[in-house]
Amino acid sequence: MTDNIAYTTTTKGKAEIAAKPGALKPGTKGLLAAVGRRASVTELRARFPRAGDIGGALALLVKDGYLELLPEKASVPPPTVRELENFLSERPKEPTLEQLRQAESTISGARRLKAGYQISILNRPGKPVAPRGDDKHVVLVIDSHEAEALVAARALMQNGFDVRGAGTRSEIAAALGRTPLPDLIIMDVDLRDTVGLDVLGKIREHAEFKDTPILVVTARAERDDIVAALAYGASGYLNKPIAPKALVRNTRDALGLD
Repeated sequence: MTDNIAYTTTTKGKAEIAAKPGALKPGTKGLLAAVGRRASVTELRARFPRAGDIGGALALLVKDGYLELLPEKASVPPPTVRELENFLSERPKEPTLEQLRQAESTISGARRLKAGYQISILNRPGKPVAPRGDDKHVVLVIDSHEAEALVAARALMQNGFDVRGAGTRSEIAAALGRTPLPDLIIMDVDLRDTVGLDVLGKIREHAEFKDTPILVVTARAERDDIVAALAYGASGYLNKPIAPKALVRNTRDALGLD
């Protein structure tokens, strides 16, 4: 059994997660909740570097019927809208000191980081991101400002991307749950009915989207806002207003496209 074999929660496991207080100790129950629809020992060790014998704890949860193993190439159905709505309603974990240090380090290397200048920070992937669907990359635009969202969507569609839009938490859950899942997310952190940074943090915590590029495109240009977005998991940060051509170029860069 390798550390890359994936686990998933069973019906019994889901009932235990929902139970208050439940039969399991808090730490074990937290590990069970972290597995969710799919997680491996390697992924969980990365999330909880100070935890003890994660492999042994997972084995016990399997033995007691809370978890089950997934075949190495198992196809996991996309999360349901209700699951995503419940997930997004939770508070994300606060960034660690290391995440904050990395964000500060990224900021220190950025040029023209002051008011009145276009801020463009982007982590380009090492290799092109393959589309989850047939041929087109799916881009989810999360923005409560309808006019700005339409301009962004039009530019992306004209350049060959399949675009979805969302402006509220329920719309975000519905858009995230559609198949094929988004290949890239462009989001403003000023949202109508929810806290944008919380949504960013929760999306990044979800197993299906932990590696999905997320570009924050927002009118906020203060240093603290940028550090917070990067620490919560943003792959890049652009401030509005941004020209459609620049948005398309940064989208292609975030996907590793030439």
